[in-house]
Amino acid sequence: MKEGIYYFTRRIPVDLRQHYSSGKISYSLRTRSRSIALSRANRAVCKLDEYWYHLRTQDAELPDKNLLRHGLTRQAHLSGEDTTVTSDVLTLSEAVLTYLRLKGQGRPETFHRAAHRS
Repeated sequence: MKEGIYYFTRRIPVDLRQHYSSGKISYSLRTRSRSIALSRANRAVCKLDEYWYHLRTQDAELPDKNLLRHGLTRQAHLSGEDTTVTSDVLTLSEAVLTYLRLKGQGRPETFHRAAHRS
């Protein structure tokens, strides 16, 4: 607390310091109220814990990691050759087609046009 204003401060774990330019996170919670400061600090802790969990799982060496499914497999045409590209990203047009396949059966043509237009 500085001059009655509460601050949030948290040290960055050693295994995650490579992702940060500082060893700690510190910023003003912009309140003089203890209860509001606690609420904002708890929210910040939850967000940081979630983010740090994702950072840790990206770098983790999992046993049999090669057995995990990594999204969709699509055909890509690169320099005239057919090669399979694995991607975690679904294009918007693929998403619309999947949506219409799952939800569009028995729906009028206007439903399909609206989905494509959107």
